[in-house]
Amino acid sequence: MIKLHCFDRSPYGWKARVVLAEKNVPYELVPPPQNKNDDPQFGKMNPFRLTPVLELEDGRTIYESTVIAEYLEDRYPAPAMLPKDAFERARVRMIEDTTDQYLLAASRKFTMAQFDYAPPLLKRKPAAQIDHKAIEESKIEIHGHLARLERELQGRTFFGGDTFSLADASLLSPLTQGWVTLGILPDPKYPNLAAWSKRVMERASYKASAPKEPMRIAES
Repeated sequence: MIKLHCFDRSPYGWKARVVLAEKNVPYELVPPPQNKNDDPQFGKMNPFRLTPVLELEDGRTIYESTVIAEYLEDRYPAPAMLPKDAFERARVRMIEDTTDQYLLAASRKFTMAQFDYAPPLLKRKPAAQIDHKAIEESKIEIHGHLARLERELQGRTFFGGDTFSLADASLLSPLTQGWVTLGILPDPKYPNLAAWSKRVMERASYKASAPKEPMRIAES
């Protein structure tokens, strides 16, 4: 059986888990060692010492969540998580890639400007340590991403059209949990995203792959 080494609340680990769940691929979930940055065995699996890591039955490993998702799409083509049309496949890949590169970066900036992270809790920083400039800058970035994604869903059931795609898998974390916890969503300006969230949260793959202990804000 293949193994997936990932953290419960990682958006990248969640992406890999939901792809595995959509494709009904059995796997063993392995929490990374607490000292993964010093653990020699983990370093052999991924020299960058980041998760997720997909360990195949023969011990070979694949890392980087996008590469893992693409491997699973190639290895287990049904159900397809990329559209058939070449441009539509590229469009889905652009959404997935920009989610990792830009959208999640803006989310981290917004979060770390005002909270300290003590898994699974976000603890609000003392007033003197809150970076209000970073909060406002990242909020503008986040709403720019939300407006773009709202347009992408116009006339579509999922970001892959009729296909629940790799792009949809990558967006579960911020759109259904992270930005809800942070109070950014729901927002009446984004009805397409609200309808999408309701649809994806009803999927069996969502229920099977969602974090067991989601991030939450500690009450003061």
